Amino acid sequence: MGAVLRLVDLRHRRGTREVLGIERLEVAAGERLAVLGPNGAGKTTLLRLLAGLETPSAGTVEIDSTPVTEGGYELRRRIGYATQRAGLLSTSVQRNVELPLRWRGIERGERRRMVLAALERLGVAHLAERRAAALSGGEAQRVNLARALAIEPDLLLLDEPAAGLDPEARRRFLDDLDVALADRSVTVVHVSHRADEALRVADRVAILSDGVVRQLGTPPSVVRRPADATVAKLVGYDNVIPVESDQAGQVLIAGVRCGLPAHHPSRPATLATSGTAIRVAAPGRGPLEARVERVSPGPGRWEVVLAAGETLRAHLPFDVVPPQAGELVSVTIDAAHATVIYGPSAR
Repeated sequence: MGAVLRLVDLRHRRGTREVLGIERLEVAAGERLAVLGPNGAGKTTLLRLLAGLETPSAGTVEIDSTPVTEGGYELRRRIGYATQRAGLLSTSVQRNVELPLRWRGIERGERRRMVLAALERLGVAHLAERRAAALSGGEAQRVNLARALAIEPDLLLLDEPAAGLDPEARRRFLDDLDVALADRSVTVVHVSHRADEALRVADRVAILSDGVVRQLGTPPSVVRRPADATVAKLVGYDNVIPVESDQAGQVLIAGVRCGLPAHHPSRPATLATSGTAIRVAAPGRGPLEARVERVSPGPGRWEVVLAAGETLRAHLPFDVVPPQAGELVSVTIDAAHATVIYGPSAR
């Protein structure tokens, strides 16, 4: 069924600085929780507290109603932890994956079966006899994950498991991770600084910044309705800029109406929108006027940087002739792919 996690009034300090402060967080049995945040947000600290490798300065971490600090070895042996760096020993792949099973006193023949099953799930069974030092980065990450899965944990902690991989290797790794977990009821906490990685694996996502959970919800709800500018930036919006609204209920960018309605007139806010929602046309054909600062090719698109009182980034398809740097253009923002956030400023 997987483990049930419960964090209550959790605080953790390093010296005089509080690096983590979570009032309450519960993760259901078999749930996949992604924790998305920038470097230094407290993600790895959270995993170490969950694993019992550090003791919180205050508050409790519970697994199935038992505090981790009191559960001892019997509780911690139910936890699989794939660290950001593989940390493999200079021996064979098989012996690396077998090590935590030996610590648990599992008989040799059963150990081998469990090791090969875990390696097979990650597509690296053919590497069983290879020395770990000879592995590529992607292979090492798969072996690291196989080692965590081999113990058949109730709780699996993943610390940036695809870190350092190139885009194609990352995609393949995450695809195989999905397959490896597909028929398991293990509870997963997966931390990452990449929105594309965190959002694809999660039932819910917690946005962590400066040690505080800024928003918690399903991936679609967090993307569609980010709580503030920090969350909007972390989930991948190309444009996150401060705006205002006038008494007529119109959104203003640098004091100019941009064609978007405001739900709370006469209040400062943040506009979050994707690059594809920024439409560029000849002067006079849109509510905003902008000057093109830069045009460059991107993955399947033109990336256009615009100065419109605030900097805007537009994505145009390759089959469109892009404007040239220095040109004056008009800009329209597609309201269906934009959100206005009434909360902390984007500044």
